[in-house]
Amino acid sequence: MATGSITSLGLGSELGLQDILDKLKEVDQGQITVKKNKKTDLQNQVDDYNGVNAKLFAMKADALNLSLQSSFIENSVSVSDEDILTATANDGIKEASFSLEVTQKAQRNSWQTVGFAKPDSLITAEPVTGITDVDAAVTTVDETMTITYGPLAPPAPATPKTMDINLTAGMSLTEIAEAVNTSSANKDTDGNLLVTASVVKNSDDEYYIRLSDKSGGTSADSQITVAGFDYVKADKLISIAQSDTTTPMYLSLAPGATYEQAVNQINSASDNPGVTAAIVNTGDAVDPYRMTLTADDTGEDSRITISDFDMDEVSGAGGASLNSTFTLNGILYQRQTNDGISDVIPGVTLNFKKAGESTVTVKKDMSNVRENIVSLVEKFNDLLSDLTVSKKYSEKDSDSEESEKNSLAGSISMKRLSSDLKSLLGTSIDTDSDYSSLFDIGLEINRDGTITLDEKKLDTAIDSDPEAIASLFLMDLDTGAKGLGDIFNDGLLDMVSSHGIVGTEKSAAETRIKRLDTDILTSTQRLEKKYETMAKEFARLDSYISSISAQKNALTSMIDSFNKDN
Repeated sequence: MATGSITSLGLGSELGLQDILDKLKEVDQGQITVKKNKKTDLQNQVDDYNGVNAKLFAMKADALNLSLQSSFIENSVSVSDEDILTATANDGIKEASFSLEVTQKAQRNSWQTVGFAKPDSLITAEPVTGITDVDAAVTTVDETMTITYGPLAPPAPATPKTMDINLTAGMSLTEIAEAVNTSSANKDTDGNLLVTASVVKNSDDEYYIRLSDKSGGTSADSQITVAGFDYVKADKLISIAQSDTTTPMYLSLAPGATYEQAVNQINSASDNPGVTAAIVNTGDAVDPYRMTLTADDTGEDSRITISDFDMDEVSGAGGASLNSTFTLNGILYQRQTNDGISDVIPGVTLNFKKAGESTVTVKKDMSNVRENIVSLVEKFNDLLSDLTVSKKYSEKDSDSEESEKNSLAGSISMKRLSSDLKSLLGTSIDTDSDYSSLFDIGLEINRDGTITLDEKKLDTAIDSDPEAIASLFLMDLDTGAKGLGDIFNDGLLDMVSSHGIVGTEKSAAETRIKRLDTDILTSTQRLEKKYETMAKEFARLDSYISSISAQKNALTSMIDSFNKDN
């Protein structure tokens, strides 16, 4: 049961005391309702002040951009034929035009093998020995097998090491391999084994001895040669290097290695200098496959050098240059690449697409400056519209009807703000050009107080004299005189500050809201206490009247009974 509301009040006296009490309270409650409505109005004003401030800040952002030197040093670059090349330009470089002819794009050096039948075709064949028993005798006389290993790695002299292995008549492959592996000549200065001899089987189930580098076959030391023995074959060592590398990549290919295996070894090597191996199908009727080797990067620095591997040079063959070649204003240049060429035209980066002639033109890019000027005017008109057109706020009354209330429109402070903004945008300064204010570049004030911008006039001013536009908005670094950009930015900064028109009005409204909150709380508490007391008094009155009524009824009943008896 709500305080001050007793549903049984008045039943005894039949005087409708509860209804009387509720109507009295409703009248007193009306004063609090007026305060609450006033608070709502003030809160709407605070919200609108925040909205005005947000739009002032948006205008200030445009003004700040117009005050910055960086906004006026932006450049654009164009090329007459973008099929030939593309270009980008840094900010702050001088306007200029260049005649450029690309005579050759930079290329990747490439090599290829002769054709072969299938990807797993052999690079080096395994020896055909006819030996099917590893323990069968293969030597018929005493003889010496000479193995060379090297050259030795620096700082030792680059000369191979010679190993003489003495063989006797009647030795088997197993015994010969053992003789190689245990020879004192087959050791380095630290006593480590250099060449490993192993008995392996070829694809025809015939045995032979394979000589391989113990260390893995990835250096110049890994070169192994042996001659005069059909049942012995050493791994094939190949090297791949590029012009800008000092250390080649070395790979050892075992007898019977396929082109497919060689491709995998090259591409997975940790010391790959920057080449990619592949197997391609040329579509030829006979031996359609070729192994190719292509530099990852373009230019002479990436030219490939191959040793001990039969391949023919394709791109760059015969010493043909791999660099891009081009002329700029008649001067001949060459570069390693086609992209990111930034050391020819200062501040401009070139990217070649194909051979041909084109013109590269660098100009000031005032598109962002133009956008900021247009945006500043548009935001001013948007704000002006908010300050002059009534705003609707829905308030549900007891009949669920909507009423309209005007928050800021027409207020003296907002009229003053509008006037200050117009005055700010109309500021005129001394310059050395024909432009001293926004009016000179297209700004117009309309009869309804709004402003418009003649964008054709603005474009003409920007195109004809971009330096003058920069002087209009930027500070004169020699004299310290402010340009319109700083003037607008400073003026708007004052307007959005806490002591500006909007900040002051908003602060005043918030202070009044706080006072109303306190007043509403105090009045509500006082009203509740008042009607608590009145409810108790009405209850006592109801009880008293009910008692008198009961006595009256009893007396009436006695009189009626007496009259009836007589």
